[in-house]
Amino acid sequence: MSDVGVIGRVTSVQSTTLRVALDVGAKGFTKVGPDGLHTVGVVNSYVTVPAGAHRVVAIVTGVYISRQVERPGRGAFVSEDDQSAYELEAAVVGRFEGETFRSGLTGYPPLHAPVRSATPREVKSIFLPRDVPSLRIGTSAVAAEQDVYLDANLLLGHHCAVVGSTGSGKSCTVIGILDGLLDRPIPNGHIVIFDINGEYAQAFAPGTARGEATRTVVLGPHLGAREGLFLPHWFMNNEESLALFRASEGVQAPVLQRSIADARAVSASTQPDVTRLQAIQSAMSVVEQLYGDGKNSESPTDRQLGAMREVASDRARLVGPCQDQWAAMLTLIDQARTDAALSTGTAWSLLTAAQKTVISELFVQMRSLISQAFGALGIGSAEIAPDFDAPVFYDLQQLCDFFLPNRVKIEQAHDYKVASYVATLQMRLSRLLADGRYDFMTRVEEHADPLGSYLRLLMGVDPTRGEGDSDWPAAETYSMQTMLHGDGPSVTIFDLSLVASDVLENVTSLLGRIIFEFAVRSDPRAEHPMLLVLEEAHRFIPSRRDPSTTGSRSTAVFERVAKEGRKFGLSLLLASQRPSELSETVVAQCGTVIAHRLTHEADQNLLRHATALSSRALLDQLPGLAQQHALVTGVSTGVPVAVRIRDIADPPKSNDPKFIQTWSDEARLDNLPAHIDSVVTTWQGAS
Repeated sequence: MSDVGVIGRVTSVQSTTLRVALDVGAKGFTKVGPDGLHTVGVVNSYVTVPAGAHRVVAIVTGVYISRQVERPGRGAFVSEDDQSAYELEAAVVGRFEGETFRSGLTGYPPLHAPVRSATPREVKSIFLPRDVPSLRIGTSAVAAEQDVYLDANLLLGHHCAVVGSTGSGKSCTVIGILDGLLDRPIPNGHIVIFDINGEYAQAFAPGTARGEATRTVVLGPHLGAREGLFLPHWFMNNEESLALFRASEGVQAPVLQRSIADARAVSASTQPDVTRLQAIQSAMSVVEQLYGDGKNSESPTDRQLGAMREVASDRARLVGPCQDQWAAMLTLIDQARTDAALSTGTAWSLLTAAQKTVISELFVQMRSLISQAFGALGIGSAEIAPDFDAPVFYDLQQLCDFFLPNRVKIEQAHDYKVASYVATLQMRLSRLLADGRYDFMTRVEEHADPLGSYLRLLMGVDPTRGEGDSDWPAAETYSMQTMLHGDGPSVTIFDLSLVASDVLENVTSLLGRIIFEFAVRSDPRAEHPMLLVLEEAHRFIPSRRDPSTTGSRSTAVFERVAKEGRKFGLSLLLASQRPSELSETVVAQCGTVIAHRLTHEADQNLLRHATALSSRALLDQLPGLAQQHALVTGVSTGVPVAVRIRDIADPPKSNDPKFIQTWSDEARLDNLPAHIDSVVTTWQGAS
């Protein structure tokens, strides 16, 4: 083989590491080859070595200089340069089969094999995937003229993690990836962003290139159905409901489950019956309180019984599941009024003992009929609804005021202590309903096709179906935003920056589960793939190593997405400044890792365990990477590569504050009181 372009010889082969003795001196680390002048021995550059029928490709990870032993007979005057030997170390990352680059190894080079610098043509072949859709992530840190591309299908199909310390450029890298996708015509693309810091709305604002190229909807940061960021509580499944209400497993959880099953069983057609049965119960309670009235009880009792009769008479005329019970109640009320012979014209008269006996016997029979009526409506039965997790509307206030107390009364027949066990649960539920921070979940009004509307919103489809009179809660907000954006892929941004921290996990786990279940239930499978972007992912998917950590439900949801989402067309793009706090399961499932500067040893160690063996030596560079520079490893790139991330316009709102410049502006002092007032007004209003 010709020695043209040879820069050295292999002196050691260990697993995936090669050591090479260079044929250059300190006078210049350059070598003339058939493609021109090559820089020799630069960290992160590439070399090729023949290995049987193929050529092995390796990335330089270290360069060394050592003193040579002076050989006898040489002149007395030998320079320091002439006594030095130069070596490099390289990690094997793939091979050339002819002119085509392939990842992985099929053989090793022998000792003394000639080593060449990869030519510009070879480098381009490495960085530009052939015959597959690709996106440009940036340029090579070693050869600035060489663009670096990632295989788009492998990037999305195997999940991606962008990690790095704060200020290293993670958010801009995420936008760079999205820009790379937007460079392609993808009108059926679907991107959902969980934005915990409120950064991404600026990047997709109307008037920006991304805003014009996408159908972007921003939900938040203000919470509430009319503002756009809302999540109906009835979307929650069994586990999520128990977690939100913090129901203990012993007694509270079963009682709450059956109460919610009762509440879900009330449909629009049966709601009038339920409401009127509640009214009958309230009227009976009022009459029983009149027993102790020492001044006037007979006339008010007659009025209450008359009202009860009117309600029963109205419902008994209508065909329904509990019509028989209403008819029986009407008969009982008429008979009791006759037997009690209540006086209607006498003021300030008291009930007699005989009248109280008649009314009490009436109420015993009425309560039995009411129980039968609830059973006919599917409420109060001993069995839980056949599909408890079905996202069917129920009123949370009604659950608190009626269904939960009613279920407690039923269960007390078996255990008289149930009421005391459930008292704290009832108190928590009442407090939750009284806290305005949670209105965006607990006070969402019933509307037509709530789940379908929400899924259409997530997928960039008009949730109102184009109907001007739609009762979808955020119809006006949606209409205003869609007027300002163009065509192209859909981008739905959940600005979660104002969501209370103690309910954030409930929100993210519920949203993640809805998206995943939609993907799983879609037929045919992966008909409409979706990219889910999680900013500050360690907040959504914390590690489970600490048993006391929060986020177990959210972690479970996204671990399942990481393990199973690919086959259903659901991809994760994670961004985190603390990868060591992320679930190891999720990090291990990320086929591509883009690592910016990381200084914490635990973060570096996690990546070493999660990346390919040949890439681990490169990770020693992480503490010293400059801003906008990153190491890219994984299935979407042919080789591990040091990249300068592409420049982006209209970046996310994540730039560092200019302290000194701001502190030096004396004029800002005049605006400080108004600024404080504005924050306080919004703060108190949101609370």
